[in-house]
Amino acid sequence: MTANAPTSPTFQTPVSTAARTAGNVVPRPTSLRIQGRQTVLRSIRAEWIKIWTLRSTWVTSFIAIALTVLFGAGMSAAFGQSEQYQDMAKDTITAGLSFGQIVVAVLGALIITGEYSSGQIRSSLAAVPHRGRLLLSKAVVLAVISFILGSVSVFLSWAISKPFLGEHAGSLTDSHYAGYIWGSGLAFAGIALMTLGIGFLLRSTAGAITVVVSLLFVITVPLQLAAGKWDWINKIIGCLPSTVSSAASDPFQLATKWGGEGAQFLTQGQAIAVFVAWAIVPLIAAWLVFSRRDA
Repeated sequence: MTANAPTSPTFQTPVSTAARTAGNVVPRPTSLRIQGRQTVLRSIRAEWIKIWTLRSTWVTSFIAIALTVLFGAGMSAAFGQSEQYQDMAKDTITAGLSFGQIVVAVLGALIITGEYSSGQIRSSLAAVPHRGRLLLSKAVVLAVISFILGSVSVFLSWAISKPFLGEHAGSLTDSHYAGYIWGSGLAFAGIALMTLGIGFLLRSTAGAITVVVSLLFVITVPLQLAAGKWDWINKIIGCLPSTVSSAASDPFQLATKWGGEGAQFLTQGQAIAVFVAWAIVPLIAAWLVFSRRDA
């Protein structure tokens, strides 16, 4: 009787890559595949994170709120102490918007011109190759931030001045008076978007800020002098962003009556349409240039 030989374990000899290739056994390459795709919402989220990591965003936001509240609440409280101006004191909480708009314009310029000066724009385009999507993302984030800054600033102006006005203070339960809050946010957003478009066109922080400040303040002085001789100059003044922005910050015409003579020759709806054009037209021009020009 023959005994069964013990079975020995079998070992599989590893085959080298060269041997497998020689035997027509080509190893399957392994590659990393990134799940997901680029979308507008993801681009907006990335811009939101990037903007809030900049120190300049926090500094300009604080200054915008501080200046708007300082002048708005200060003038409202001062008028409330005067019997002659007590009735109009509640409507002066937006008196500091002009100063806040300058700071918001600086923020709108820095968002894009800062990337050009530092070369960060190349990294942004590498992450978001679709230029229209990149511009849209920056515009959406800037509009949201500016709207919040404008609304919070005027709300704080109302809250701080309310104890000084007593029975003459406005109430936020009045929907028309509450329009100052969200209307001021829209005014800030419009100025910021206008500056963003100009920043895309000029690629210069100093240049963009100079153009916007000139449109908001500087150009008004010579035009007012010229209006004393030529009446048609008043129509130009009435179409400036500094003028029509009041139609957005005072949406229910509580303090500014539109449709009269002089600089306010426009109706309320026409003034708002002109203000929207000041925000949209530079962005459209920026998109046309940005999509065709090298970074």
